[in-house]
Amino acid sequence: MKRRSKLMLVVAAVLVGVGLITCLVGAGVSSAAGDQLFASSLEDGKGYRYDFDGSKIDSIRLDVVDAQIRVIGGAEESYIELLHFNENFYSYSQSRSLISFKESPDVSSVLRFWESGFTFKGMRYILRLSPGNKQKAIHIYLTDEDYVKGLEIESVTGNIFVQNLHTDTDYTFTMEKGTVQMEDVSTGSALHITSTGTDPCAVTLKNTAAKIFSLDLTEGEVEAQALSVGTGEIDIAHGSLDLEYIPREAVLTISASTKGKLSVNDVGYIDSFAYTNREENTGTDTEEAPPEETLTITGNDAAIYLSVENLVLQPDSN
Repeated sequence: MKRRSKLMLVVAAVLVGVGLITCLVGAGVSSAAGDQLFASSLEDGKGYRYDFDGSKIDSIRLDVVDAQIRVIGGAEESYIELLHFNENFYSYSQSRSLISFKESPDVSSVLRFWESGFTFKGMRYILRLSPGNKQKAIHIYLTDEDYVKGLEIESVTGNIFVQNLHTDTDYTFTMEKGTVQMEDVSTGSALHITSTGTDPCAVTLKNTAAKIFSLDLTEGEVEAQALSVGTGEIDIAHGSLDLEYIPREAVLTISASTKGKLSVNDVGYIDSFAYTNREENTGTDTEEAPPEETLTITGNDAAIYLSVENLVLQPDSN
């Protein structure tokens, strides 16, 4: 055998050895960090599934450009599906307490240059072809026993849908434009929905309850059925708000103001409305005052249609 051939065999053997060692080290690091080393490919190559122990995850953070996002409770297993994303343009990490997804339209993400530095996830992420123009989606499924302390979703454009979750999760949704829909969701913590752009957004809430609630839209259409909050602030400059509100506490204070149409329990008001029964429920010297529930609605010229269950209006309510 020629000397050059022997040298090439030695070099090839060394490269194979280095590759095996790298794989073993990667597996060890992944195991120590609690990461899932390999994702399960979904049928037809449409994406990947990552299983996780929801009882150990404190926070899920999603940062997307454009995607359909669904978060569903009551599942038999907790897992996340990433559908129709080009692996060249996102970063996914899963540790003991945090699941993080970030999408980037920048070509530099091919090499994974994120804020946290350079990470390399394999040649398949470089060579894999784009999934085409199919709708990108992220599906998160949680069991009833799992409790995620924080769910943060930041989106340029897209749709967020949350259903059947009853925990003390902090929800924070931020978007430039798109939709948010929530059904049968309650939390003993906070729910924040914010629009950072000037494009119209749509928010639909059904049977939703939160201890702290805030909704801030420049322009949008908001429809809420059976909404309950401990402390609520709604600010919608332009558009409309159609709110069916169900108080939970004996002490209730509501205020609403807008230059647009303003209706409370089918009674029209000009510019503002205010109601409180605080003086009727102050307690006694020996009794602690009951908790107070407050709802503040502010509009620029948005139309506000408010319906409050069991609200008795006095002639001087306005």
